[in-house]
Amino acid sequence: MPDSRAPNVLFFGFRRPLNQEALRQAIAGSKVGRIGLISRSNCLGDRADYFLSAKHGFRACTFDSNPFKAFPSAAFLRGQQSSEVVVLRMFDRIYRKFSAGQSYEIRKRMYLEQVTWVYGIINDLEFDTVILSDIPHTPFAYILYSVARALDKQVLFLLQIPIKDTFIISRSIDDMFAPVRTEYRGLKASAELPPLSPRLQKEFDRRSGKKHRPFYMSRRDMPWSRRVADWAKWTFRIDTNLRVHRSLRNGYAYWRACRPMPAAGTPYIYFPLHLQPEATTLPMGDIFVDQYLAVEMLARALPQGWVVVLKEHPAQRMAKRDYRFYSRLGRIPNVHLVSRAEDTFMLTEGSRAVASITGTPGWEAIFAGRPVIVFGNAYYRGAPGTISVNDPDDLAARLDEIRRGEFPARDTEDILRFMAAIDRCSYEGIVDKVFLRDSDLPEQQSIDNYTAILKRLIASPETFD
Repeated sequence: MPDSRAPNVLFFGFRRPLNQEALRQAIAGSKVGRIGLISRSNCLGDRADYFLSAKHGFRACTFDSNPFKAFPSAAFLRGQQSSEVVVLRMFDRIYRKFSAGQSYEIRKRMYLEQVTWVYGIINDLEFDTVILSDIPHTPFAYILYSVARALDKQVLFLLQIPIKDTFIISRSIDDMFAPVRTEYRGLKASAELPPLSPRLQKEFDRRSGKKHRPFYMSRRDMPWSRRVADWAKWTFRIDTNLRVHRSLRNGYAYWRACRPMPAAGTPYIYFPLHLQPEATTLPMGDIFVDQYLAVEMLARALPQGWVVVLKEHPAQRMAKRDYRFYSRLGRIPNVHLVSRAEDTFMLTEGSRAVASITGTPGWEAIFAGRPVIVFGNAYYRGAPGTISVNDPDDLAARLDEIRRGEFPARDTEDILRFMAAIDRCSYEGIVDKVFLRDSDLPEQQSIDNYTAILKRLIASPETFD
């Protein structure tokens, strides 16, 4: 029987063993009222007073199957229109077949069905706290995040960032790294240079030393069981064969758009493209989820004689791009889409600056002494040596500073201050099992850290700001 005096908490995600074990332990040691779980499997068993399966993209959450009395008003739905735009694009993650789900009508109907479901779950079951195990980057998760916030519920999510053994907790996608920037400004104003924790010191050392290739770009340390599972996933997925014509068409467009490296001595901005669809561009890229917009803005802001060098993400599958994406890039005169075989570290070293939406190459470039142009909501936005893109005229002015050699030089102490700010605004551990491959912590230690954080989130979610 739920305790009416304790918080009613709805959990979303928690689909991997690491997350599930931490969640079970956290609930076992917490005072919780009603417990809800939306996940691929019910890891809580009888402890979950409400469970909704996340399989099959929530296609079963229709108007016909909706059991809830609460239903959103027209005014409420109008207030969700900015969220609707994001969600309709997120349906790309669900519709993999080349012909399914492309019409606005299909996506809009699914959006409305899922909004009404979420609205009913929160209101009828009286959940006052929503905790997501990752940044909301799928349609149902984003709807849950947006609707719960509009209903003034406590909403928090966890996010692993590509810094060794580091994750954050936030209640806002737009402002999730704002505390880091605020803390950094304070450290810089006071000239304080606090020592780094061991995990941030290791991050500083490995980025400042020899070239460090991200663990996810290699499969050498991946267990054979995981390699076989990944192979089976892509070999036997039902829709794989249906994407062949897209792969061929888009691959041909890519080949047509590719150009050689610019002539020696030509100043260039290096822009490594993002893997899509992924959370790093949607929702973290905001309007720059369409990367050609960032490329277009950058190309128009370049000093005379400069070019943009683009490189496709090594893991990007041709079927996930549109051939018009490559065709458009190939028509921009001062843009060179170069071969994937080009070495990203060499491209960074030869560049005048590196541009990224939110990617790790931007973080690497800070340590390589290159200015970094940041389009999205990256964890390093606002770091020393970065240019936060908001206005094309300002971007052009900053690029001209780089051309004249007047852009502020790399300051190691300021980088250390920025990392100290990250240190103070983040937590140690792993909340995304993928990052265990890059961790110095025993898995059990990460589970213990994770459990302790979840207990705090359940007990006092309002303290996490």
